[in-house]
Amino acid sequence: MGREEIPVIDLHNDLLSYLTQKPGRSPEDPISRSSHPQMMQGHVKLQVLAIFSITGSDSVANGKSQVNKFAALLRDYPMLFSSCSFPFKAGSQVQIIPAIENASSFASESEPLIDALLRLDEYIKRIGPILYISMTWDDENRFGGGNRSSVGLKEDGKRLLEWMSGKKIAIDMSHTSDKLAHGIFEFIEQKGLNIPVIASHSNFRAVSNYPRNLPDDIAKEIIRRKGLIGLNFFAPFIHQNDYSVIVRHVEYGQELGAGDALCFGADFFYDTDFSYIREKYQRESAFFPELGNSSVYPNVLKLFEDKLNMKEEQLEKIAHKNASTFLSGLMC
Repeated sequence: MGREEIPVIDLHNDLLSYLTQKPGRSPEDPISRSSHPQMMQGHVKLQVLAIFSITGSDSVANGKSQVNKFAALLRDYPMLFSSCSFPFKAGSQVQIIPAIENASSFASESEPLIDALLRLDEYIKRIGPILYISMTWDDENRFGGGNRSSVGLKEDGKRLLEWMSGKKIAIDMSHTSDKLAHGIFEFIEQKGLNIPVIASHSNFRAVSNYPRNLPDDIAKEIIRRKGLIGLNFFAPFIHQNDYSVIVRHVEYGQELGAGDALCFGADFFYDTDFSYIREKYQRESAFFPELGNSSVYPNVLKLFEDKLNMKEEQLEKIAHKNASTFLSGLMC
């Protein structure tokens, strides 16, 4: 199989957020960075779509809107999208599976937790299994501390973990504080919970020193638990000026023992909808042009091939085999 034909699984994009921000938007809009034509050009066969809300008074409403949009993609665009299944089907459909980025998407800060979990159950009945839940986003919520905080695991976070145990839903470390991540590991061990662990869209802090990237101890624990680490294409999490440093993140991950864990979690979103992120990181564009949308995966694999002398089997593991092995264990 040639590099340009290698199928891709990606663990995270924000297409649902793009579609719900304004009426009239289409999954074929290239400004989303993750349109269906771009995914097809990049040979994306399975895309995880994040249901994302910032914690606040409208977080649950935003989450519900994105749940509705996920259902609408399958209903209104059957020639473009289908539900996740193994093995991959040939054709022009992209298989999609939902995930929760910030549990505030289904739980307000003040309602009884049981009501929030019943809401989540209803979402799953409507749109099918979700791949993972990230408890937090950047800041603190009722479950714990996000990556811009030093808060750890709260009581509601413990109850959420207990609810997740045995349900084949992964807990995602990409937006946790370090203290929350360690609290999650410790509580899983203490209670003997059966919960897979991943970082859906995070690089390595030793290469690019941002709290959103993984420190070595958390990365190694995810690897030890046979989880996944999705390579993030958001520019600051790679390097301030050089897109090719993504190669160093791959190399560093391999040095940590992540050969069976590395995959893609590009995190594509429409910059204009999140202008405060551009201001926060002092960049005109959130992405390097070379890593700018879902069409670029063949070029990225060529970069790994050229710079790291990767063979086809290694390229396929990052592109889809590592993620496929993990997903098959959850869904089959």
